[in-house]
Amino acid sequence: MIGTASHSLKGGERAFVFAPFDPGQKPFYIKPEGVSSEACAFPIDKKIKSTSKKQFTDLVKKIIAEIKAGKFKKVVAARVLAIDRPASFDSIVFFEKLCRQYDNAFVSMAYIPGIGLWIGASPEVLVSETSSKLTTYSLAGTKVIEDSTDWHEKELEEQKIVTEFIYKKLNKTVKGEITIKGPVTHDAGRVKHLLSVFTISHKGKSIWKQVAKALHPTPAVGGMPQRKAVDFVLHEESFDRAFYAGYLGPVNYNTKTDLFVNLRCVQVTDGQLIFYAGCGVTADSNTEKEWVESERKIDVLKSLVDV
Repeated sequence: MIGTASHSLKGGERAFVFAPFDPGQKPFYIKPEGVSSEACAFPIDKKIKSTSKKQFTDLVKKIIAEIKAGKFKKVVAARVLAIDRPASFDSIVFFEKLCRQYDNAFVSMAYIPGIGLWIGASPEVLVSETSSKLTTYSLAGTKVIEDSTDWHEKELEEQKIVTEFIYKKLNKTVKGEITIKGPVTHDAGRVKHLLSVFTISHKGKSIWKQVAKALHPTPAVGGMPQRKAVDFVLHEESFDRAFYAGYLGPVNYNTKTDLFVNLRCVQVTDGQLIFYAGCGVTADSNTEKEWVESERKIDVLKSLVDV
């Protein structure tokens, strides 16, 4: 879809939504309005520094202490890995490689002049809506694809927190019966997660905007309590998440709206590739295991870059 980007969307308009993590910032809506003649030029951004292992594990330790002190139930700690952009890197080729490699994910490439270029392969639905029903995911808990052992209490608790949050939010936001299926194991490339699927039957007026506003950012990417955890993340992390853990996807396209959480993503700048990953931290978290989990998540995309 090629067109213009703005912060406004009229009812029924087709667009591609690209929203940042910070709920205090407005989403962009890319609307198909003919062909843009503007070339893909990257802003000359200042160099981003990778999150060191000490920075990340110190943050995890601080979160665990805050949880044990009763301030939070869960907080998602994120990190970045920034590498020099290889001279051979081609955004289109990389996007096509992701499409082949992750055919069960929402693979995307979004570019807004002056804002930047992001490529990702997300396993997580935020909102999917047709004329008769709305669906959303509770996706939390992670382990490597080869791990055939039972899920541990830490992952089960993490998933439960997200599921309960979504149910309460939906109950307050929309009318209609809410059905829940799961949790089941959901494969996402080199890792797998626990997944529960919520469905609400409805007729007539679209409700995706209200639901997206109520849910974003979910505890799967922010934490619980929602607003308090988001404020903590925005203040304590050493980098700007920007569009990482935001949401994106087509709106009112072929009578459907499909929005996904922007996970497993890379930001492409003039000189760097910046990979983002986050881990849900609870009272039972282990700092070393969270670091290893973040490495695995980053490797989902990084392993496909030819360096």
